[in-house]
Amino acid sequence: MVPAVKKITAVVLFIWSFLPISAQDTYSYHKGKIKHRISAGPVLSFYKNHPQHTVNTQAETGFCASYKMEIAIERKTGLLVGLEYLSHGLTFQGYYSAPGNTYLFDRTFAYTHEIRVQEIQLPIAYKKAFNLEKDNFYTPYFFLGVGARYIIGSYYVITNDSTGDVVYDGKGSMDFEHQAATQIVNKLFKGVHQTITREYNAFFQGGLGTQYNFRNSAKSIFFEITYKYGISRLHYEGYQNSNDLNIKDSHWGFTVGVKF
Repeated sequence: MVPAVKKITAVVLFIWSFLPISAQDTYSYHKGKIKHRISAGPVLSFYKNHPQHTVNTQAETGFCASYKMEIAIERKTGLLVGLEYLSHGLTFQGYYSAPGNTYLFDRTFAYTHEIRVQEIQLPIAYKKAFNLEKDNFYTPYFFLGVGARYIIGSYYVITNDSTGDVVYDGKGSMDFEHQAATQIVNKLFKGVHQTITREYNAFFQGGLGTQYNFRNSAKSIFFEITYKYGISRLHYEGYQNSNDLNIKDSHWGFTVGVKF
């Protein structure tokens, strides 16, 4: 994880060097003032799978990148609103029912399932700083909020462990166990098909950060640790309804970014 953070930091500093902004203008304050934040970094994920249908559930390394606006509320508080990309995945051993067949729950778990999920998220959070950035080189802060998540794609690889044969390698149809968003959208827009909204859901988020303020340019570079907890479990159907699993997920993001 450390080499990835170093590479991302180098990219962030490169982008930062091309952002010529007046220090006097940036450090001036007025309610509603907007600053821009670009960040990226690795993601550490955690999954809780069905104990009767799966074993050896392990997370794969994830990645996130985001753009957010920081809208000033008071001198030490603000609202973070933006757009984020999240890629995460997991592997586990479980059952597999070939199309038109059934399987016996004999706890052999003869198939390995590899899943990769891509999401677009809309986070919104309240940010509270512990000092004024215009008066300090370092500004620690915390943030709390919620967000909407939408699965834009998923990919599955299912392998027979005894033979090594790949029984499926292709696009998936990951969605969520509970689909409250579907009901809301269908009420607002009559005639919208359920499949349009079944990939929508929400999450809670919170985190800590610290930023270094460059006094000669009023730009900042920051490091954040963010925790996200999915409200609804992921729903995995495998290939042609070969499986029926609900998987709880949460994620820790470690990001480096610039604010300007």
